[in-house]
This record gives sequence, C-alpha cells and structure tokens, in this order.
Amino acid sequence: MTNHALPEETDPETRRVRRDLARLQVLLERRRVRAVAMRGVRGALGGGASFAALVKLKLAGSLVLKGGLALLVGLCFAWPVVVGLFLALVLLVLAVVGAMEGEAPSCPDSCWSASTRRDRLRELIAERLGWLESRTGAAPRYRRP
Repeated sequence: MTNHALPEETDPETRRVRRDLARLQVLLERRRVRAVAMRGVRGALGGGASFAALVKLKLAGSLVLKGGLALLVGLCFAWPVVVGLFLALVLLVLAVVGAMEGEAPSCPDSCWSASTRRDRLRELIAERLGWLESRTGAAPRYRRP
C-alpha cells in the first residue's frame, strides 16, 4: 500500500484557512454595505424630514424650491457619499490627465486608512491568501478581527 499525499482540497488545515478567509471577506463586505446603507438612510431621512417641515411650515414658495432645500439637507446628512463621489471624479480626471502626460497619480496607503478594524480585517485576509499561495510555515490561526 502506497502512501499518497492528500490533495490540497482535502487537507484539513487548508479547508480551515479557506473557511476562515471566506468568513473574513464576508465580514469586510458586510461592513462596506452597512456603511453605504447607513449613509443613504441618513440622507434620505434628513431630506424627507426637511421636505416635510418645509411643506408644513410653508417656508418656501414652490414645491421645486422645497425639494431643492430638502435635497441640500439630505446631502448634508449623507456628505461622506458626496465627498466620495467628488473624490472619485477628481481622481478619474487626474488619471485621464496623467495618462495623457505619461504618469499616473498615486495616493499613499495612509490617506485611506480611517478604520483600524477594516485595516485589521484586510491584514488577516492578506495573511490567509499568502499562506494559501505558498503553503509554507504553520497555517494562520483564528483571531478575532
């Protein structure tokens, strides 16, 4: 009877690391979705409440003016989304201009780091991906993000 090595898919350590990696990726994606949803809800509630107040108090003359003011209030509550869209537009314009001039804009990693938990999740994901690619050393153990 010959001793065959187990395929990498049936290796218990590999399966465990893959499960842990999938769990961490779901946590990171869930955090992204929750943050965007909460900003949208805040903006919608702020805009809706201000529109209702403007209609009730009759402060603005027309419905268009009331809607415009409500939109401004809603944008104030959802400002991270507006800033993100504006920043994306600026970076897109800079990328196009830089590509025409032969250079690309770059931003250091530190300019996007606003959440230590998100950064920790990314580190854990990178650690597991690195181990799955190389399979050298001990498999990463479970740690809370």
